[in-house]
Amino acid sequence: MSFGILAMISPPAAQMVSYEVPLALSALAVVLMAGSLNLNAIVEAQARSVWFVIPQALGFVIFLIAALAELNRTPFDLTEAESELVAGYLTEYSGVRFAFFMLGEYVYLFAMGALIATLYFGGWLPPHPALAFVPGIVWFLIKALFFAVLPFWLQATFPRARVDQLMGLAWKGLIPLAMVNLVLTAALKTWL
Repeated sequence: MSFGILAMISPPAAQMVSYEVPLALSALAVVLMAGSLNLNAIVEAQARSVWFVIPQALGFVIFLIAALAELNRTPFDLTEAESELVAGYLTEYSGVRFAFFMLGEYVYLFAMGALIATLYFGGWLPPHPALAFVPGIVWFLIKALFFAVLPFWLQATFPRARVDQLMGLAWKGLIPLAMVNLVLTAALKTWL
């Protein structure tokens, strides 16, 4: 294997691994608060108290940043490098293959929005009990679509970062903060 191929593979692989850890730790803090891995039980736990974005504000910010890094959107788009190439590695594909790459990217984008809406914003719950006449699916779609569209706004707002900045953010910033958030959540859950 040539060094060029290794150089091409290693930064995106390191980025994916680096941002999976804070993503999982932030989700684990929500699981601790809800007492279940079941997404329905997590939403029901939010119905009994407050949406988890309030007590888990730090975890939400960490989860959102890590999710954006997983989506390979600006400023985390090391693999595509659209500022240097027209469509990054996708310039080699056309037709059905290109369509499947783009479909996969947008399905993942909506899935992340749906997961954020479920874990932190009450899923299908209305923001106020007086708005309970609106069907739950409408609330869920509004929340999920907001977080699915948010990366496009961020893409137009932030510049592309370097590899060392992205790795430093993950290992020196997000992972320690996610661990602190998890320990605080466990301590509060144990003693309160």
